[in-house]
Amino acid sequence: MGRTLSDCVIAAQDDADSMTAMLETRHLAGDPALETQLQDALARRFFGRRASGFINKKSQERIQRHSKFKFSTQLLEPNVKESPGGLRDIHTAGWFLMARRGIRAPESFQNILTRRNYEIYIKAFDFMLRTRSELHFHTDKLFDVLEHDLQLIIAKNLGYKDRDNELGVEHFMRDYYTHARAIKHLSDLICERLKGQSSTGRAVGLLTRRQLDDGSVLHHTHIALPKKRRHFFTNTPHRIFSLLLNAQRFGVPLNEAAKQGIKDHLHLIDDSFRSSERASRLFLDLFRAPAGIGTTLRTMHELDILGAYVPEFGSLTCLVQYNRYHIYTADEHTLVAVERLDYLARSPSLPHDLQHLRSVYNEIPRKELLYLALLMHDVGKSVRDKDHSIVGAEMTRDFLKRLQLPDDQIETVVFLVRQHLAMSAIAQRRDLSDQRMITEFASTFSHPDTLRMLYVLTYADLSAVTQTAWTAWKGHLLRELYENTFYILTKSTQPDREQPELQDIQKILAALEPRIPHQTLVEHLNNMPPRYPEQNSPEEIAQHLQLIDAMGSSLVAVSVQPGELFLEITICTHDQPFRLSEICGVLATHDINIFSAHAYTRNDGTVIDIFQVTSDMDNDARLQKKIQQTLTDVFQKKERVSDLFANYSQRWSLRRQPTVPISPEITFDNNVSMRSTVIDILAQDATGLLYRITRTLSELGLDIYTARIGTQADRAVDAFYVRKNGDKITDIALLEHITHELTRAIENP
Repeated sequence: MGRTLSDCVIAAQDDADSMTAMLETRHLAGDPALETQLQDALARRFFGRRASGFINKKSQERIQRHSKFKFSTQLLEPNVKESPGGLRDIHTAGWFLMARRGIRAPESFQNILTRRNYEIYIKAFDFMLRTRSELHFHTDKLFDVLEHDLQLIIAKNLGYKDRDNELGVEHFMRDYYTHARAIKHLSDLICERLKGQSSTGRAVGLLTRRQLDDGSVLHHTHIALPKKRRHFFTNTPHRIFSLLLNAQRFGVPLNEAAKQGIKDHLHLIDDSFRSSERASRLFLDLFRAPAGIGTTLRTMHELDILGAYVPEFGSLTCLVQYNRYHIYTADEHTLVAVERLDYLARSPSLPHDLQHLRSVYNEIPRKELLYLALLMHDVGKSVRDKDHSIVGAEMTRDFLKRLQLPDDQIETVVFLVRQHLAMSAIAQRRDLSDQRMITEFASTFSHPDTLRMLYVLTYADLSAVTQTAWTAWKGHLLRELYENTFYILTKSTQPDREQPELQDIQKILAALEPRIPHQTLVEHLNNMPPRYPEQNSPEEIAQHLQLIDAMGSSLVAVSVQPGELFLEITICTHDQPFRLSEICGVLATHDINIFSAHAYTRNDGTVIDIFQVTSDMDNDARLQKKIQQTLTDVFQKKERVSDLFANYSQRWSLRRQPTVPISPEITFDNNVSMRSTVIDILAQDATGLLYRITRTLSELGLDIYTARIGTQADRAVDAFYVRKNGDKITDIALLEHITHELTRAIENP
């Protein structure tokens, strides 16, 4: 049943979506006069000067849509239609144009944009249409998400080819993000110009506006350029920065006309401007502000000011790293990191695991140096196939010299950029009870304030990789590394503190002798490796002895103890070949994620393996019973771990395999530990990977003393402290053989 003209008017009044559909009506068949009557009826009631209600509703819809994508044009898997900078932004601008002026897009955009901006807009529109069409052709359905695995295929189908320094898919996605940024900016400009202002809003604006020192005008909702603006920037280019400072100071944005005015004058940011003392002072003032640093830098980047003034950062614009670990482009990751630092500094409701970081942040005297380091920490990624930390440090030095910072401040920021990966790598992949390693790490810092800055920078960097990259467990490890290092740096000014790793056997005996016979304790400690009393508290040692008693003549005893951030699973058994790999395999079949492991073997063959893990099972006693039963069956040869994997595999969710496989990377470090060789392994994450690695190490006759287990999206990042016959592994041929066997085990499950 059709609608009458009256029905259409009522529907348009009640529902913005119906109004939108009617805006786009075209005559297909029947009496063309009816279509004309409908458009006339809608125009009289809703369009032209009366379009504000419709436009306001669509503006709110646009904001809500953008919020679903964190307001970012540069996500790993953008929606070509709905994401900020997608086709829907162009559609919305077209609806505004039709409602306000009665002319259809996209051709009529040239009536509201400059010729150059119109060409940019239409070129971006064409790119998005071709990309969306290719998505539909390939998937054979209505599908608008540029999923990671589809990007390679779409790029190839659109003619992108690999080059020496850039994959074809990276070039394609860089083009996508560049066009999305243009669509977002120009759509914002069109929508603001067509949105208009209510009479009430105009009245309030007249009462509250005032002229600022640089000649710009402060309104209650924004900052605008003065009416006489022809030479506003050309006579005083530094107004580009003063506008931003005022927006930051008063907590209101620049309006779109002011933003476009800046973009039209970017050519003023030349070598002379970049070396100007006044520009340097204004730029540094942005970093010294009490709030809004992240918002200001984002505005600067959206307007291409940041890349113009800091070309080292500009080279990161829309730079794609084709992996699942980074959900943002390099420039967007940096901006998110700065925003995470703002959040840490000023959020009124900070989670418990970030409270310590905030207290450390508050102790940093020159916070602008931390923000500068965060801005520059990844600039070296623009130079492919080199260590971006080292390259970026030198690029940072050049930039800071232009800023005319004092030498000591330059060296501090350069150090932070060069070392920005160090704390995360050590905390997650090294034994934090190794005092020699901690002392060497502490020796790299010239002052505790530099350690404070690196600690906070590491949080901001890590938390901006993905929405799940920062975890309480990683925060726990970083805090442990920070506190141990800080103690070394400041111990001459602090009283000795009691730490498990510093306790000697006498302290352990004094704490436990009332409960455990002296002879039992002495025999246990004398039969354990020297690191054991350093790495375990008296309470933990008491628990181990209880577990040994509980094992008795059986094959295994298991303890599952809850902690604030993880479960601690302690397994006591007898030393046999492949024991640790069997345990890792059994834990995997119970959906247990292992983060770290310590293995101790007494001289009598008793083994104590300690794991920090997470598990979805909320009944610790039941989990303990299941693990003990499965281990017993495996140790008694009633079950094989390989069969357990086959039985359990169907209830594991299928993991998406990356289109570009990750080749295993295996490296050895004989310097970080006095007693062990550390094997670092980067590989594609897969079910049973840890079992295969530990089994291979056992087959090679290597003893595993400590392991750090981690994941980064679809990558496993593991470290194993190993020895052969009690010694480090230094034989080159043996190291090459270990590499070959581990690679084979990883690539051939």
